[in-house]
Amino acid sequence: MATALTRPFGIATGAYLDEREDWLAAVARARTEGWTTLELTAIRAERLHALALLLAETPGLLDGFERVSLHAPAREFADDAERIVEALRTVSYDVVLHPDVYRGQGWVRELASRAVFENMDAVKDFGRDAADLAEVFRSFPEAGFCLDVAHVVTNDATLALGHELIDRHGHRLRQLHVSGIEPDGTHRPTTDADLELYAPLLERCAGVPWLLEAVLEQATP
Repeated sequence: MATALTRPFGIATGAYLDEREDWLAAVARARTEGWTTLELTAIRAERLHALALLLAETPGLLDGFERVSLHAPAREFADDAERIVEALRTVSYDVVLHPDVYRGQGWVRELASRAVFENMDAVKDFGRDAADLAEVFRSFPEAGFCLDVAHVVTNDATLALGHELIDRHGHRLRQLHVSGIEPDGTHRPTTDADLELYAPLLERCAGVPWLLEAVLEQATP
């Protein structure tokens, strides 16, 4: 198996189609492939609860990774809010949040600088541009920013929006999300053409990790 790309790339477990429902398998694959930066993709509430239980039972599970972050649930929050909040309060890593879901949740202040808000794709009604995120950061002044470059493309193929997001919120930048993407926001494998398109934004963000949310089509790590 090929080794992982050199930094600043990392991997999100959501990129692993076969292992994404199995935390032990996903973490083991990331470790085997040599990734040192890892995002735990708990996009659904049931995955977060399974992860919280596993971490409690296996405290050394993530030893050896230089940086770990967690992507919070974004789909069933209203139906399972109490358990989700309880789980996220106990996490010691950066927590990536969708602003359209979490902007009105006062408890997020408890995360302080561990709260990291991500810009949204074109199908969302809030969180897509710099003004929306400015509103969020006024409510959560300690929060960080995750630039999703694929989400930028769904809103503005020229990438001007991405540069505006960096210009206004780059001082909060904690990490990037990188993937291929369809116009409806569906993630797909990341191609060389995607990376070439994203290059102007990636070059401006060399100081933070770039998390692959979809594996590389032509150079899978």
